[in-house]
Amino acid sequence: MRFQVPQFIETEEKIIGPFTLKQFIFIAIGGALLFLIFFITPPTIFLFIAIPVGAIFLGLALLKIDDIPIYLYLYYFLNYLVNPRRYIYSPKKDS
Repeated sequence: MRFQVPQFIETEEKIIGPFTLKQFIFIAIGGALLFLIFFITPPTIFLFIAIPVGAIFLGLALLKIDDIPIYLYLYYFLNYLVNPRRYIYSPKKDS
């Protein structure tokens, strides 16, 4: 009896076009935010706000460093800042 072994189980499936679900959610949130900013601000100010906001959300969706997404680095950084750290000094005992 032969069984097929699943391969590539660590890759996420492309659900919406060339994007995974997480990537699409980041792009959709950035697009919705830019849509709201477009109607709230004048066009000249919108351009100065839209470029950084678009770059941040596209970076969160698409950039990876050593196959780890940027949003995980951001999560680790915020977790490091928020959680308390305890440093305990224990001198070496000479025998």
